[in-house]
Amino acid sequence: MTLDQAFTAIRAELARATQKFPHWPDDPMHALAVLGEEFGELTRAILQRSYEPDQPEATLAHIRHEATQTAASAIRLLMSVEHYRYAPVPNHPQPGLPPPAPGSD
Repeated sequence: MTLDQAFTAIRAELARATQKFPHWPDDPMHALAVLGEEFGELTRAILQRSYEPDQPEATLAHIRHEATQTAASAIRLLMSVEHYRYAPVPNHPQPGLPPPAPGSD
C-alpha cells in the first residue's frame, strides 16, 4: 500500500465513521478510550494473523481495515485537542483495601 492509498483509505474511513457516529467525546479520556478500543481490535487482528492464521479474520485485509479505523480515530482525537475539557474527575475511596504504605504517595 502506498502513502496515497493509505491516506485515501483513512479519509474514506473518516467519512464513514463520522456519518455513523457524528458526535465525538468532549473529554480526552473518553476520546482516548475510543482510540484504545480501535487499537485493541488492531492488536487482536495482528495476534490472530500471527498465532491463529487459520481463523477467517486472520487476513492482511482485516489488519489493514483495523489499522485504518485506528488511524481515523487518532485523527478524530487530534482534531479535537483544542475542544476537550481537561479537568480532573471525582474520585472515591475503596473501603476494605489496606491503607497506602507510609511514603508511597
